[in-house]
Amino acid sequence: MITIRNLVLPSIILPVFMFYFSPPLLGLAAAASLAVDTVILITVLRFFNIKTKSRLSLLMALWGIGMAADVFGALLLMLAGKNGSRFSLNLIDYYFIYASPLSVTLFCLVVLISAALTYWLDSTLLKKRLSMRQAKRIALVFAVCTAPYAFLIPTSWLG
Repeated sequence: MITIRNLVLPSIILPVFMFYFSPPLLGLAAAASLAVDTVILITVLRFFNIKTKSRLSLLMALWGIGMAADVFGALLLMLAGKNGSRFSLNLIDYYFIYASPLSVTLFCLVVLISAALTYWLDSTLLKKRLSMRQAKRIALVFAVCTAPYAFLIPTSWLG
C-alpha cells in the first residue's frame, strides 16, 4: 500500500545546507535563524548594557546578514559537491561528509567562511549605530553563535 509517509519522507531527506534552496525548508531555516538571532541580540544588548532605540530594525538587519552568509556558504558547498551540474567540482560527498579528510576540511572551511562573512558584514553595519568596540564585540558574538554549524550534520545521520 502506498501511503503519504512512503512518498514524502524520502524526498525530505537531503543535505542540511540545501534547506536554503527548497522554499518550505527555507521558511523553516529562516524562522529558526530569526529565533536564535532574537535570543542572541537580547542577551548581548543586556550583557553589554547597550541601549538602542530601534531593536527591531537592528534584529532584521542582523538576521538578513546572517541568512545571506549562510546562503553563500550553502552555494559554496553546492559547487564543491556532487550535484550533477557542469560547474560541479566533485570534491566532496555531502551525504556522508566524514568519509574523507578533504570533505571534513571543506565543510569546516565553509562554516568558517560564513562566520567570517557574518562578522565582517555585521561589524560594518553596527559601526554606523554603535561605538567601534561595541560593534566588534557584538559582531564577534553573532559570528560565533550563528555560524552554520548545521552544515556539519551529514544526511546519513538523519535517515
